[in-house]
Amino acid sequence: MALDLAHVIKPDSYLPCIYDINYPKLYENGIRCAVFDVDCTLLPFDDTKVTEDNEILFRYLNNIGIEAALCSSGSEKRVKPVADILNVNYFSRAPKPFVSFHEIKKLFSEKSVPYNTIMIGDSLFLDMFLAGRNDMPKILVDMIRDNVNLTVRINDVIQSTMYLALKKYGFEQKKYYRGSIER
Repeated sequence: MALDLAHVIKPDSYLPCIYDINYPKLYENGIRCAVFDVDCTLLPFDDTKVTEDNEILFRYLNNIGIEAALCSSGSEKRVKPVADILNVNYFSRAPKPFVSFHEIKKLFSEKSVPYNTIMIGDSLFLDMFLAGRNDMPKILVDMIRDNVNLTVRINDVIQSTMYLALKKYGFEQKKYYRGSIER
């Protein structure tokens, strides 16, 4: 069986950052749970300084009825303080993209199922592939690039290769769009 790149990796929406996402529309379209990547999505790589904007966003999500959680390959020492400040559950040292929905479901209440749980991240390979493997809606955001190191540069090489592979499916870097989940 051939891998369907368009289904598994191509994001449903692609936006510059997490603050550009239309969360009320996600809720209106049935999203009740949101899984956020930490490194380069929510915060710069290896940073634990939660911003006021991060806190406001997570309170807002809670107020409109979207339960949020974090899923990161980062260490517990790094992810737990972020989750504590944002008052959300988390999965650290997650073996992305091979995390199963069963493991993601543990982050949320009983209402979490693949079609109402969205993945929001900066990596086609780690975040979008995780979501696609689990039939979850997915939103790709550009990487926060405040702290570029070897790990970030390696990810850039992988991302560039995947951008090229997705070009034949109509996906191009920096050509932002909102999918039906946000309309």
